[in-house]
Amino acid sequence: MKSFFLIFFFFVFLNTVNAKNIIFGTSGIAKVGKACFASIVIKDETDLNIQELQLNIFSTDENQKLVGRSNIIFERLNKNQPYVTSVPVELENKEDCQAIKNVKIHVKSCITDKKVNQKCKSFLKIKKNLKNSFVVNTTIIEDSSFFNTDHTKLYLKEFGIFLKKLNSDYARRYKIKNNTRGLLVVGVNNSSTFIEGDLITEVEMTKITNISQLKKQLTKIFDNKKQHILINFIRDNNEKLVAVKLN
Repeated sequence: MKSFFLIFFFFVFLNTVNAKNIIFGTSGIAKVGKACFASIVIKDETDLNIQELQLNIFSTDENQKLVGRSNIIFERLNKNQPYVTSVPVELENKEDCQAIKNVKIHVKSCITDKKVNQKCKSFLKIKKNLKNSFVVNTTIIEDSSFFNTDHTKLYLKEFGIFLKKLNSDYARRYKIKNNTRGLLVVGVNNSSTFIEGDLITEVEMTKITNISQLKKQLTKIFDNKKQHILINFIRDNNEKLVAVKLN
């Protein structure tokens, strides 16, 4: 009897955990005439009352260069029933459909009970191995501005370095893999800690995606009269943690 309850508890627990996900996957890319389409599948396993889910979809080649963009809005998905559809890809180059090897998903908005639900964004999970012919690598990104072209950089005197928000162009230039957010060191003036190409991801154990967030952490450090600040950064795709002395 005890074993029965243990098995029953495990089964219920497992289904409870699984029931908190919105499963998404890309099963393939197809060219129809001059148009390009991504075949996708989505399944709502949550207990949320999702009324609208809006996704930005970025298609890239094997070198992570942007090939095309898409967006799709799902309304009132049926619970626990896979929904399969195709979404057109707006190509940067009309001939690049077959070059698509990766798809990156960004949750633009999720509305539950007529309210924007930020927590809902974290429920999106990627479905792996949809079928034997599965060839499109699908991942989730937190910030859709990763694919915006912006070469603006800012000098941060406290570190003696030039920084810019990471985007896809600079990620390829500095061979940064598996990261789509952070502040990139694009120049060094007076620093013995950083080198060009370092990617700052966390400051004082807080995720950093833009300069204003970094300056906010610096203000806290100065207010507490500290001389060092904890920095998590990535160099040559390896994570590092250092205590940086402020200039």
